[in-house]
Amino acid sequence: MSRAARWWLLSDLHLGVSDDDPRRPGTVLPDFLRRGVLGASGPQQHVVFVGDTFELAGLDEDESLARLESILARHLDTFRGLEACAAGGVQLHFVCGNHDVELARPSVASRLSAMLSPLEPTRVRVHPWFLHVPQVLVAEHGHQHHALHRIPEVLRAAVNGTDELDLPPLAAWNAHPSRSRLSRAGAVARSCLASELAERRVREPAYDELLQTESLRLALDKAAVRDLARLSRFRTVSALPRTATRIVLAAAGRSTAGEKAPAAAGRFVRTLETYGSGVAWYVSAHTHRALESALEGGSARYINTGTWSSDVRGRGPDQSDRRAFPYAVVEVARDGATRGGLRYWRPDGD
Repeated sequence: MSRAARWWLLSDLHLGVSDDDPRRPGTVLPDFLRRGVLGASGPQQHVVFVGDTFELAGLDEDESLARLESILARHLDTFRGLEACAAGGVQLHFVCGNHDVELARPSVASRLSAMLSPLEPTRVRVHPWFLHVPQVLVAEHGHQHHALHRIPEVLRAAVNGTDELDLPPLAAWNAHPSRSRLSRAGAVARSCLASELAERRVREPAYDELLQTESLRLALDKAAVRDLARLSRFRTVSALPRTATRIVLAAAGRSTAGEKAPAAAGRFVRTLETYGSGVAWYVSAHTHRALESALEGGSARYINTGTWSSDVRGRGPDQSDRRAFPYAVVEVARDGATRGGLRYWRPDGD
């Protein structure tokens, strides 16, 4: 197979200002970048972080900038590994997740680019919604299809860096754990109302202008982008019971996530196919369950890149072997054919 490009995709590292995660993803990542990515010869290399790379959620613009710098300073080897990739010609992509949606702010995205690739900032790209590689793949974090974490107007933050990002219901509940249950319930109620209003604005002409701009960046038909923006929707009547269920199950150490591709993934891919923009791979994250499977009603393959943090869910090898770190690889031939799938990186080199 004569390769034209290779895409490496991983997610949910949840790098913060501390390094107390037992799996220590910030310690493993530099070796993956050095031996796995830079050590691979041949085609153009792309590394895609499919959301929740950093812990930035709930911060204003100035706090986000300061926190980002603190995180990279705390994980200095990761910082240097990313720098080396950019300097070596590797294209770095950061898809926003619900824990690092602040990267959608232009000022924060610019700071990340300047820090990782000061001589050529375009080597670092932030995707506030999803990454689209025509005919090859789409990669989105997945929280936009999850009512408890959905941020309907995420593109508005990408255009106006001073906008406050409304907290989705579950994030509103967790934002101030020291408060009383009544106070936190009130925060959830206000968040639900804000989300309902945001869903209305997403369907108004003003937001269509943002979608049109985004369609140019994504190289997709405007109508396709509009339909994708409306593919999922927050509804209080269903979100509140789910919030309660999620909280109860989380307290019991359980999860509501399933062991198969979510229905939203199939709807997303079929929408692309409707507009003649089908892809071979749909990659998402968010559930912390590494998974590869076929998608019903389409030809694309589904991959969930799981997590490099200790909050592993599902029944994959990374559950039984905490030294197995999931990622996806997609290789693109010069004739457009692709191959790849879910893989596991082990620091011992296996």
